[in-house]
Amino acid sequence: MQEALLYDRLDDRQVLCRQCPWRCQIAPGELGRCRVRLNQEGTLFAPNYGLISAAAVEPIERRWIYHLFPGTVLLTLGGWGNNLRCRHRPEPAAIPQEQGKRRFLDAERAISFALERNCRGLGWGYEEPAVWLEYVLDGMKLAKANGLYTAILTNGFISPEALDLLGPYLDAYIVQLLAASAGPYEEVCGLEEWPAILEATAYARKRWNCHLEVHTPLLPGVNQEDNLLRELAGWIRDRVGKDTPWHLIGPEATEDTVPAEELEWARMVGVEAGLEYVYLHRPGQAPTSTLCPSCGQVLIQRQETYYVKLSGIEEGQCSRCGHPIRLQRSIFK
Repeated sequence: MQEALLYDRLDDRQVLCRQCPWRCQIAPGELGRCRVRLNQEGTLFAPNYGLISAAAVEPIERRWIYHLFPGTVLLTLGGWGNNLRCRHRPEPAAIPQEQGKRRFLDAERAISFALERNCRGLGWGYEEPAVWLEYVLDGMKLAKANGLYTAILTNGFISPEALDLLGPYLDAYIVQLLAASAGPYEEVCGLEEWPAILEATAYARKRWNCHLEVHTPLLPGVNQEDNLLRELAGWIRDRVGKDTPWHLIGPEATEDTVPAEELEWARMVGVEAGLEYVYLHRPGQAPTSTLCPSCGQVLIQRQETYYVKLSGIEEGQCSRCGHPIRLQRSIFK
């Protein structure tokens, strides 16, 4: 097994894990909250290193990432383990006990696989990449050395120390934010330490100049109230920039499905707050095109087949009105 990177040794062979804000104190033979940090006789190991739970070669737009290398193909890898258990997401699966059911993908082979399939970038998501830290870091270093962009799709519950390890090699931080206040996080995730998610998001943007896009699942009865949406929109505008893309993700079709006009109203909250790129995603809906926030010219046209066409952008500005456009198309920060 791979030794963990971020931990302190304590008395009586206990360890203090520092990969996320839980900062679990783990006794010998025990696991941390994420279930993928194991203390063996005073040394902390990552039993999930290199173990793959999912992988996909896909258009980057399928991950609702709209301003990072649009129109390119992304290899997304998923591991095992999660440090947040929230009722709007499935319970994280455990690492298979049977060796025959475990899939190991060497970091170098992952890069070769991406290049063979003409992927422009490499992403880590599905389960939480923060608890896959050692493997993600090794993969990022190799990806950058081979000219690929890098992205993590995260719940944001990650420590500054972990971000400092990833930061030099991380191009994009795609984070799920439920709200900018306690209620939704406490109700859905039982999380009192929710401010750490906002702090990590701002830190990734300001300290490491990561391209940032925010995903907010709209949960009926949890985070769709006017004041909660306005508070989050204001936080995005003031702390990470009005040009940060905000993706509002509607719930799956059920008998409690939110009417389309209410979803559109949620999008207008972001627009009224001054956010320049607010996208609403409904189940079965075609991808949304990107317009110039100033004059409305179509800059990135997206269609159902993930056909993407860029036009009207010259030297980072709208060719019609000169408004600066938030678009990441370089692996150099």
